[in-house]
Amino acid sequence: MVVLVLGSGAASAASAASAASASATYYLALGDSGAVGVQAGQGPTDEGYTDVLHAALKAEHPGLRLVKLGCPGETTTTMLKGGICAYRAGSQMDAALDFLKRHRGRVRYVTLSIGVNNVGCLLEGDLACGLKGVGSLLAELPQITGGLRAAGGDVPVYASMTYYDPGLASWVKGDRATAIASVPMLDAFNGVQRGAALASGFKVADVNAAFATHDFSTQVTTAQYGTVPLNVARICAWTSQCAQGDGHANAAGYRTIAGAFLRVVS
Repeated sequence: MVVLVLGSGAASAASAASAASASATYYLALGDSGAVGVQAGQGPTDEGYTDVLHAALKAEHPGLRLVKLGCPGETTTTMLKGGICAYRAGSQMDAALDFLKRHRGRVRYVTLSIGVNNVGCLLEGDLACGLKGVGSLLAELPQITGGLRAAGGDVPVYASMTYYDPGLASWVKGDRATAIASVPMLDAFNGVQRGAALASGFKVADVNAAFATHDFSTQVTTAQYGTVPLNVARICAWTSQCAQGDGHANAAGYRTIAGAFLRVVS
């Protein structure tokens, strides 16, 4: 009798777990190191913008599960073709399309941060290298956004982001000209990001605005760098670029990015 009771309980538990899995909904996080919360000197963390965003969205949708498929160092090319991170389906894009098709109707949110690794040299002032990266971005980003939308259908809320400007950190190193010149370069990159997103029905989290990238006028006094423009102060406070030469966001920066996403997806 005890065995039968235990067996019945196990069956009930398995049945409940299966039902819960069948009714689960998902937040699919895609892209580069930002999508997995990489910080300076660390690999993927649980303090990235996707983690913070998931926590906020889960408060409204308790059964929401976060699925991270991002890959540090990913470009649009490697996202489509593979070559950096290993996925059973092939590339990150293949894995994402497979997930969307297998869970069609149960994916509530899809976020994407990809492309900055295509043009990192542009933001560092290497125009020839950067233009080559822009070419691949123009060709491949619409394939990514369009493919995701086609696979996922109309149920998910799709969102990508504009980027902040690590080049502004040159200001605190005495190179104000490079800091100023980096902004229009980033604007061009963000224009491509925004265009591909909107063409595929993605919402756009304006991280660029949250970091006040264009605000050289407002002056902020900092303990480490003295009085600097607001955009420079935020890059120094929310990334490791000024202190360590690493443009990844820190925990505070990722919270800011999550806030920008939350404003457009909720």
